[in-house]
Amino acid sequence: MKKLTILIFSGDRITIKGLLDDIVRLRDFNLNVRIVEWSTDKKNLIQKNKIYKIYKKIINLKVYYDYGNWEYKYKKYINKFKSKYILLMGDDDRLNVNNFKKIFKYLELNYSGITLSFKNFQNIKQIKKYNNENSNDINNISPFELKHDLKKIGFTSCQIINVNLINKVYEKEKNYLLNSKFPQNFIILSIIKNFNNWKVFNQKCIYNRGGNLEIFNLNKKDLIKYFNIKDRLKSEYLGYFFPLKKNFSNLSKYEISEIYKDIFFNNIVSWLYLSIKFIGKKKTYKNIDKVRRILNEPFIVKITVVLFYLCPIFFLDIIRIFRKFFRNHMI
Repeated sequence: MKKLTILIFSGDRITIKGLLDDIVRLRDFNLNVRIVEWSTDKKNLIQKNKIYKIYKKIINLKVYYDYGNWEYKYKKYINKFKSKYILLMGDDDRLNVNNFKKIFKYLELNYSGITLSFKNFQNIKQIKKYNNENSNDINNISPFELKHDLKKIGFTSCQIINVNLINKVYEKEKNYLLNSKFPQNFIILSIIKNFNNWKVFNQKCIYNRGGNLEIFNLNKKDLIKYFNIKDRLKSEYLGYFFPLKKNFSNLSKYEISEIYKDIFFNNIVSWLYLSIKFIGKKKTYKNIDKVRRILNEPFIVKITVVLFYLCPIFFLDIIRIFRKFFRNHMI
């Protein structure tokens, strides 16, 4: 049995070639590569099939052609393959290969899963600089802490999951997998609740080429469609708070409040801002009215949500700029 299956969902982009180039550098390790291809662009598909034909000669690669939304494909394919672990990635994700190689020694152990760390890099120089500065970091792996690490499981491409444990919780969770854009959160939190032994790998293994500004050349309508802002904002609430409530109802009010604040201010608040900016305040707040009640909102979150509604957009723009600046200099 292979140690790892890398499952890739790929659509109308050619960026998958970069990810396959990264995987080629891992060909000495015990892994499978499986692609679910859903492109409907005939010219694009011809070009991609040529790419797949080349890489099939180099790595253990199979391609499946299937359509339907992301959640449908997740439900259908996440427990389809026989390997010890599985990692699902998008076709625009990349591997920081030097750090990713360090993962394989941990795959020899019987962890429930491993959450990898993510970072945006603009170019190869930034990756090399990061790797050199962190080459002596010996505190690579640590236990998963719900309070601090729950926000990380929403990065789908950063989750290596024990396939045997997916199979054990799948029947119980499968009816929830189409409820939000974070079906994997239901699987992961169910595994953590029932089996524990989940780890966090602290060196950056997954990255995206940050700074793709071409999308902002889109008009407002196409930009809203590209980000799927309305559904995405609602899914942030559903994808984190619903499985949390379902699996960890035994937590104290204080613990729930601390987790809620961590998720809201790290994950949700940016989508709230985008929704207000591009969809409007009334539609945004109507959209999240019910999902805000999944768990009790902490007081500071209630105040923030009200202030976002009252503030002019230009003031929210200023807050966003300052927030981004401070976060970039703190990480």
